[in-house]
Amino acid sequence: MINKDVLFPLNGWLSRNTSKKMTVPLSLGILARELLMVLTCFLMGRAVLFEQMAPFGIGIFAVLLSKKKGGFTAFLAVTAGAISFRLTDGGFLKFHGGTTILAMLIFALLWNLFGRKSNSWSAFRTAFSVSLSLLVANIVLLLFDGFLMYEMLMGIFESIVGFVTVYIFSLSVDVLWDIKRRQVLSGEEMICLCIFLSLLIIGFWEIQILGFPLRNILTIFLTLLFAYVGGAGIGATVGITAGFMLSLASTPDPALMGNLAICGLLAGVFRELGRPGSGIAFLLANILMTFYINRSTYVILPFGEIAGAIVLLLLVPRNSIEFMKRFLHVGAVRGDEQNYYGKRVQELTVGRLSEFARVFRHLSKVFGRISDRSSSIGQEELSKLFDMVAGQVCSACPLYRSCWERDLHHTYTGIFELLSACEEKGVIERKDVPANMARRCLNVNSLVDGLNQIYKTYRNNMIWHQRMNDCRQLVAEQLEGVGQVVTELAAELDMDIRFRSGFEDAIRLELDKKGIHAKEILALEKPGGKLEISIRKPGCNGKRECLTQIEPIVSKIIGKPMSRQYKECTRGGKEDCVIHLAEAKQFEIITGVARKPKKESSTCGDSYSFTSVRDGKYMLALSDGMGFGARAAEESSAVISLLENFLEAGFDQSITISTINSILMLRSREEMFATADLCIMDLVKGEAEFIKIGGISSFIRRKDTIDIIRQPALPMGILDYVEPENIIVPIFDEDMVVMVTDGILDAFSAMEDEEQGLADFIATLNTTNPQELAELIMEEALYHTDGDAKDDMTVMAGRVWQPF
Repeated sequence: MINKDVLFPLNGWLSRNTSKKMTVPLSLGILARELLMVLTCFLMGRAVLFEQMAPFGIGIFAVLLSKKKGGFTAFLAVTAGAISFRLTDGGFLKFHGGTTILAMLIFALLWNLFGRKSNSWSAFRTAFSVSLSLLVANIVLLLFDGFLMYEMLMGIFESIVGFVTVYIFSLSVDVLWDIKRRQVLSGEEMICLCIFLSLLIIGFWEIQILGFPLRNILTIFLTLLFAYVGGAGIGATVGITAGFMLSLASTPDPALMGNLAICGLLAGVFRELGRPGSGIAFLLANILMTFYINRSTYVILPFGEIAGAIVLLLLVPRNSIEFMKRFLHVGAVRGDEQNYYGKRVQELTVGRLSEFARVFRHLSKVFGRISDRSSSIGQEELSKLFDMVAGQVCSACPLYRSCWERDLHHTYTGIFELLSACEEKGVIERKDVPANMARRCLNVNSLVDGLNQIYKTYRNNMIWHQRMNDCRQLVAEQLEGVGQVVTELAAELDMDIRFRSGFEDAIRLELDKKGIHAKEILALEKPGGKLEISIRKPGCNGKRECLTQIEPIVSKIIGKPMSRQYKECTRGGKEDCVIHLAEAKQFEIITGVARKPKKESSTCGDSYSFTSVRDGKYMLALSDGMGFGARAAEESSAVISLLENFLEAGFDQSITISTINSILMLRSREEMFATADLCIMDLVKGEAEFIKIGGISSFIRRKDTIDIIRQPALPMGILDYVEPENIIVPIFDEDMVVMVTDGILDAFSAMEDEEQGLADFIATLNTTNPQELAELIMEEALYHTDGDAKDDMTVMAGRVWQPF
């Protein structure tokens, strides 16, 4: 017997809670959901294909029952829908309504016997049971009505459609039941939902409003709504799907399907004009298709039906539109997913680097503890010295017991004095033996020789122990420094980068219009809003497509002037080239350098560099090594080389300085340091950032004034931690930046204010050639030192100008 609580779950719930006086009333949300479920089941009971197949009522009933979301109410609603359709259609109940009701009863029996208590009941079993129920119901009714092969074949086809319907309804019910928690719909879910809504519309059949069929108005409204929310592609898909289902329910009409698809397509294209724009586009497309297909004024879709659908579209609340957009805007979701995965990879990379840093620091602590333990070895060895003297020198003496047992205090004091003398003089003699011990000792000479040999061995051992201790301590410091460098690198990598898929798609489209077929396009937005575009495309064989076509196209799409980061052609493969574009520079720069080594040396200890770095920036750098000659040049060139590599790789200036300082501290335990005088020019924004670590003043010659940039600080490689302070100043057209080492400034020391003296001299120079400016400053400095360089001298000058 069928369990009443299984077929009628809502009724069972009510009966079980009546005794509790309904202490938990139904909420409005649950009540609204129940009413929508009843309406859905009612309309599905009225949905008929080919005017004789109705597998949708049992399909929705079976899905709701198997998911335990409805039972008795669903059964009654489907039954009412089937009966109402036969009554309004003027037909008879015997075949259509009877098949649906009997099939639902058979499915309920199967569910009660096999599915209610099963934990492995699947959608396939539900679909198979529905198909079997429909087939059995059709056979039973055919036996009573008379067997016809055509009717039997239609019954088999109906059971197959019922099987497919279960999968469609299963996905649709899951989506609608959890609609508030969902964010993204798959393609299958969207198609199933479209078919589900089309079948609901079919259930209205011949209901009319002001003489227009309600189902036609709702079909047009459904196409319009999805076209406006999802765009042209989704509008066309929904249009052809709804038209196909509507044709199956009545007279087959391919023109209707094509017309709805084209109208949905154009409505989606013009959705940027708002809801009225989409509605008018739909109307005009219908007129166009009418003339194309019918060649007459007989429209495929009546204007009244389209007007009704447009009115319904205008009445949809804005919140509902926005709610639907989050499901249909797949591109935005994919962009978010791309950003998420990029951020996730970034987090994993930073996390791994942080783990490496922790390992290095832990190793540093381990070596530090070993070094601390090693420092106590000297105290242990000292106590062993007395044992060695007693065992190697005095053990054969007849007075051994007298000296080392009865008179131990005096013996210990005398030996300690001799060891102190050994430590002070290196080697002791007989005269160094205390008088008291010399009188009592029978073998003074042997004692002196033995102590010298024992102390020599002890001293050699201590030297090696100290060297080992120094090596361990150095390794500990180096590991700690490496850990600090890795930590800083991880911090540099941990920056917010976003992928701009919209720019990628727009660039790809515009390049394709010009016949340039890009294989890969990557648009990145870095912190501060700076954009970088990378394009991989087939090589142009020297036609300079990157300069003549790609740069203007990308600049137009981005809305900012964009230019190549590397002027030379960068090959990504045998047949491909890779173009990197960034925001175009507002300024250009040209540099000049003059150098002079100290007169006692042929090698200048100063090093310099000027080169382009990332994000449209340009680096001017000077470094003065400690002392002069090759040793100073080695230190300063190391600083310059590291500056170039770190800044070209895109690292922050402060992290770069801190890391280089740590590296200099690790290179040797001897005193080694070098200055770092850095000027980073942002040629896009028009700013100059000065960072001085031991560097002396720099100068900016403007049109009317000379600015002096001062920032006192110790050189790198002295302190464990360096915190650079930067000075940012604007740069203008025709400004000239002058950077010098201390050898130049010292040449003007005879003046009251050497900095002002050099600034006044720069102001007198009437040249815009940076190389000539540097050479004139060098000549003036040598003039003040009688032609001899008292120290290494270097002058670097740079001129900035606006090319447009």
